[in-house]
Amino acid sequence: METLVSVKRAQELLATHPFKWVTEEVSLSLAQGRILAEDVFAKCDDPAFDNSSIDGWAVKSTDLAKSRIEVGTIFAGTKPIMAPIKPNEIYRIMTGAPIPPGANALVMIEDGIHGLARQEYIRKKGENISIGERALSKGDIITPASCALAATVGYSTLPVRSKLRIAIIPTGDELTQPGLPLEPGKIYESNSVALASLVRKAGAEPIVIKPTLDDKESLHDILDRCAKEVDLILTSGGVSMGEKDFIRSSLIDRGDAIFWKVLMRPGGPPIFGYWNGTPIFGLPGNPVSSQTVFHLLLVPWITHPDIFHRKVIVKMEDPLRGAPNRLCLRRIQITPTDNGLIGRTLTHQGSGNVRSMVLNNALTLIPPGVDIAIGESVEAMWLIV
Repeated sequence: METLVSVKRAQELLATHPFKWVTEEVSLSLAQGRILAEDVFAKCDDPAFDNSSIDGWAVKSTDLAKSRIEVGTIFAGTKPIMAPIKPNEIYRIMTGAPIPPGANALVMIEDGIHGLARQEYIRKKGENISIGERALSKGDIITPASCALAATVGYSTLPVRSKLRIAIIPTGDELTQPGLPLEPGKIYESNSVALASLVRKAGAEPIVIKPTLDDKESLHDILDRCAKEVDLILTSGGVSMGEKDFIRSSLIDRGDAIFWKVLMRPGGPPIFGYWNGTPIFGLPGNPVSSQTVFHLLLVPWITHPDIFHRKVIVKMEDPLRGAPNRLCLRRIQITPTDNGLIGRTLTHQGSGNVRSMVLNNALTLIPPGVDIAIGESVEAMWLIV
């Protein structure tokens, strides 16, 4: 087991433990947000034939404008005319209709029948994409635009990665489920709510287990059961150095621990390994820590990062303190301005302050041992909500 690993090393280790994705075919109406499992190649040209991008007339550019004689009308969806047009013959043509053979220009209806012949309004066969050309790439996030492109090149379904089944297990004697009376010394459990939402956003299926007491035997029973039924186990709490941090001790003693502790703040004590052959990732119990670890480590492992954030450079209006030997993820509010992106801190940075994840919209990536002064720039993950 490796300990005190860098963020980069943790990401590298996770990447060496890929999931065995199953490919599913889903309809285009259900494909948005899923991850493409295979390359998709065009089954036809787009456009499928030369066609008009305007309403007007199809003409030969070499004919004299005053000699034009309208001989018919071509509508979108009609069969293409096979015979070439003769000198001075023109066809009234509608947007999307096929260009008749011999015509090489279009006159806009606004310009009248004797108007200027323009070649740029003809959409050429295959100018967007040619048959056999790769339309979408394996690993792409499927967007509304990519669904439209898939339909354009002949697909009604797309091959996507299967949804991971992820168990979420909050741990701690202090936890009380929201809605119940809160007794002295107890807190409401919120990590499973956040993690379930993040898991769904990642395109996976969350299976939330009710809060587990700090009891090793009952914890092992739950882990044994989950390991048989899910693709990944996520826990929160129990990963640090306390006497009842049973996730850490159990994974080290009875499981197969790969790494423990990552050089990041907040979120330093996560642990990753296997329980009965199923990957298990132990997140810290502090709510901000669990969410930052999810964004930084789990997102690139289980899904496409572009679903969750985009990396940007932000000029700070407030100073930021970094962390010795650790990548520092401060919560900031990014605001676009005419002079670029401006960052501010709206709350204190305590790892138990989940409100800071609501009022701010980004996480900084301050290098180890670096402080950011007012007016300096810093790289940040601008979260997509």
